[in-house]
Amino acid sequence: MIVTSLSAEDLKIRIRHHLTADLHVVNQILAEQLRTSSAFVSDITEHVSRYRGKQLRPTLLLLTQRMTEQGTTRESRMLAAAVEMIHTATLVHDDVIDEAETRRHVATVHRRWNTETSVLLGDYLFSRAFQLAASTGDAKACQLIGLATNRTCEGELNQMAARLGQLTSEVDYFRIVRDKTGQLFGLSCLLGSRAGGGTDRQQRAARRFGLRLGMAFQIADDVLDLNGPRAVTGKDAGNDLQNNRQTLPVIRAMRLVPESERPRLRRILAEESPGHLINHREIQSGIRSALETADVLTSRAIADLTCFPACPDRRLLESIATLAVSRDA
Repeated sequence: MIVTSLSAEDLKIRIRHHLTADLHVVNQILAEQLRTSSAFVSDITEHVSRYRGKQLRPTLLLLTQRMTEQGTTRESRMLAAAVEMIHTATLVHDDVIDEAETRRHVATVHRRWNTETSVLLGDYLFSRAFQLAASTGDAKACQLIGLATNRTCEGELNQMAARLGQLTSEVDYFRIVRDKTGQLFGLSCLLGSRAGGGTDRQQRAARRFGLRLGMAFQIADDVLDLNGPRAVTGKDAGNDLQNNRQTLPVIRAMRLVPESERPRLRRILAEESPGHLINHREIQSGIRSALETADVLTSRAIADLTCFPACPDRRLLESIATLAVSRDA
C-alpha cells in the first residue's frame, strides 16, 4: 500500500488553507444558484447542502487549473460549482435507488420527504448545473459536462442491469465504476486543465488522473461499505450487500476461495452484519486484494501528473490520490 506521512486531517487543513478564497466563491455561486422564493424548495436545498462534505470534485478542478496556470478565474469557479451540483444530484438519486436512510449523518431527502421530492430535486440540480455552465459562454465545456454526465448516468443504469442479472464479472465492475464515479473526477480535472490553458497532452493526462483516482476512490468506498462503521462514514453500512450489488472486495473474496466454499461465503455475506464480516479471513483477503488494485490505480494516477510542473497544487493532488485509498470516510 502507498504510504504517506500526511494524515487525512492534515490534508484537509492544507487544502482548506490553499483554496480558501476559491472555495468560498464556489459556495457563494452555489448559494446564488439555489436561491429561490419558494420556502419549500429552500428548505430542501438547505438540507441537501449538508451533503457537500469534502467538495472533492471542485477541489480537483481548482487545483488542476492552478497547477496548469497559477490563479483561477470566475469561469473556472462557476464550472466547479456546476460539477458539484451534478454530483449532488447523483447522490440524491442514488439514495432513492439504494433506499438509503442517511448520508453524511443526516436523513436522505427521500427519507425526510418522499421519493417524488428526491427525483424532482435531482432533476432540478441537473438543470441548474447545465444553466450555470452555459452562462460561462464556453460551449466546449458544456459539451464535455454533457458527455461526462451521460456516461455517469449510463454507469448507474449498467449497475442496475448488473444487479438484476446477478453479474459478478470484474470487467462489468470496472466498467461501472469508471463511468459511475470516474467520469466526474476525470471531467473535473479535464475542465481545470483546459481552463488553465493546458496543452492537449496535459488535458488528456489530467483526465486520466481523474478517472483513475475516481476508480480508486470508489473501490475504497466499496471497502468502507463492508467495514466502515456508520458513526464514521455517515451513511448506511452494508448498503451494497443489501442491494445485491457485487463490489470488487466481494468479487475478489469469491474468486480467492475454492468453488466448493463459495456457497458458504454467500451465506456469510447474506446473513451477517457488515460489522462482523471483517472477522472472516475470506472477506479480509478480498478487501486486501481490492485495496492493492486501488493502490495500483493511484500510482498510475500520480504518474499521469509528471507532465505538469512541480508546484504546491500538484503536490496536493498527489496527496489526495495517495490518501484516497486509506481514508475512513
